[in-house]
Amino acid sequence: MDDEKNEVNEEPTTDNSEDVDADEFDDEETSRDLVVPGETLTEDTKTYLPGRGTIFNKDRTKIISLNIGLKQVKRNYINVIPLRGFYTPRPGDKVIALVTDKNPVKYICDINAKDRGILKPKNTVARGKPRGYRGGAPDRHDRQDNSTEKYKIGDILIVKVLSADRLNKPELTTVGKYLGKRRDGLVITIDTPKIPRVIGRSGSMIKMLKDLTKSNIFVTQNGRIWLKGENLAHERLLIDAIRKIEKEAHTVGLTDRMSEYIENEKKIRGMN
Repeated sequence: MDDEKNEVNEEPTTDNSEDVDADEFDDEETSRDLVVPGETLTEDTKTYLPGRGTIFNKDRTKIISLNIGLKQVKRNYINVIPLRGFYTPRPGDKVIALVTDKNPVKYICDINAKDRGILKPKNTVARGKPRGYRGGAPDRHDRQDNSTEKYKIGDILIVKVLSADRLNKPELTTVGKYLGKRRDGLVITIDTPKIPRVIGRSGSMIKMLKDLTKSNIFVTQNGRIWLKGENLAHERLLIDAIRKIEKEAHTVGLTDRMSEYIENEKKIRGMN
C-alpha cells in the first residue's frame, strides 16, 4: 500500500517534443516522392553515403532503398523515412508499456517492439539515503525491491528504457518524473514512424491538438499515445484527429489543415 501512495501521479505534460526525434516528415530535405525497396536513390556514391533505410548495391555503384518511404538527404547521407515500421528500443526512450505477465522476480511488459521489456522490482522504487541514517536506510526498500506486488497484469505504465541491445531484452524503469502507473485516460497506438508528425516541429502540432481539443496528451516513442480530454466528446475528436494525422503524415501543410479540420468538426458535433 505504501508503494501505491508514494507513486508519482503527476499528469504527463504535452510538451515532450524533446523526447522524440526531430520531425523527419517536416524536414525541408525530405522529398514527397515515395520510394520502394530496391529503388535506386542515387548513383553518386562519391558524394553520398547510405543512411537509415538504405544500402549500397553489390557493386557499390548505387545507393538503394530498403523500405517503402520518403527519400531524405541530410548532409552527405541518404535516408529513407519509413511510412510504417516497428519500434526499436533505445536507452533513454520514454514509452508506454502494458504489463502482460509477471513472476516473483520481474514484470514482463509489451512495449510494441519485437521483444518484451523486462521491469525488475528494484527499478520500480526510488533509491536514496533518507535523513537520519548513516550508511543508508533500513531494509524497507530492500524488501520492496524483491516484490512484484506493486503492479498487476493489465496495468498501463509509462516507463523509461534503461538498456537495449540485440542480445538482451530491453530493461525498463518506472523511477522518474511522469513515470509509473496510469490510472485514468486512454491509450491509442499508431505507426511508430508517424509519432514525430503528431508532435510537429518544435511541438507545434501537439500544442494545437491540446488547445483545440481541451486535452492532455503524452506521446511516446513506441507509437503509443496517452490522452485525457475534458470529456468523452473531446477525447473522441482528439482520437479522430490523430488517426487523420497518421493517415496523412506524408503530406505538406498538415498542421494548418488539421487546425481547420478540428474547428469544422467541433461545429458539426456541436462542441464548444
